[in-house]
Amino acid sequence: MTQDDYKLWTGATVTYTQADWTRIVKSASSRLASFLCLDELPSTLPDDMEELLANFIYGVLAHQGDDTPIEEKRVRNFTIRFTTSSAANAFAEIAKNYGDIIDKYSQCGTALEVEKSPRSCCYGYLY
Repeated sequence: MTQDDYKLWTGATVTYTQADWTRIVKSASSRLASFLCLDELPSTLPDDMEELLANFIYGVLAHQGDDTPIEEKRVRNFTIRFTTSSAANAFAEIAKNYGDIIDKYSQCGTALEVEKSPRSCCYGYLY
């Protein structure tokens, strides 16, 4: 994915060096593939999957450095702050806005199930 493709799908302009942009796309592709339960994304992406990837990158970049606590728990004199990572925020946005594309390509939870029954025939004898 080029920076021009990214701008096409998100409307956002980025100005990274080619080396940095390649690293960003490679990392995002790997994380998105994992999110979809795929070993890797196809080398040539269909337009809707490219849109999904571009908007995932947009989400990650938008939440870069986001360490705002989302919840705080206090137990006696001990306080725990829960924060979300940039990837978690990006995944939440992607899941909310692109569920149809995710459902189309996700391999999570798919498996071949075979119904088994005892082989029987004539007068109750099992074979």
